[in-house]
Amino acid sequence: SPVFSYGHRNPQGIAWDAEGTMYASEFGQDTWDELNVIEAGGNYGWPEVEGIADDDDYIDPVQQWSPDDASPSGIAVTASDILIANLRGERLRVVPLDDLTTSTERFGGEFGRLRDVVAGPDGAPWVLTNNTDGRGSARPGDDRILRLDSD
Repeated sequence: SPVFSYGHRNPQGIAWDAEGTMYASEFGQDTWDELNVIEAGGNYGWPEVEGIADDDDYIDPVQQWSPDDASPSGIAVTASDILIANLRGERLRVVPLDDLTTSTERFGGEFGRLRDVVAGPDGAPWVLTNNTDGRGSARPGDDRILRLDSD
């Protein structure tokens, strides 16, 4: 089949780890945004379910967040973490690869909406702000590409 997986509402970022595992950050509709581990042939439930369904017919996300706290956008995978830029949530979410059910938040509100993230050659995250599109609070010099301290 030309379809790798289905039941996705609105993937915003896709990234792979060193072993070839695919991850996707996805906008939900109203209730839950998601981080999914993508499996070939997998059904992720949309439009029947949003977020964790606990239904064997669908693959549940490994994490879900309220759109007010997330609106996940671009993602990057480093040797140890998944980094997720968040638009509405205005934060960088860090998910350890050795425990996909936990996360920490960095830079909450400090730079406004974060559209994308990449890992630089030294592992430090580089993020793209997205505040001048009428949805964020534009600051002098926005939109910017920022290298953030990786500690």
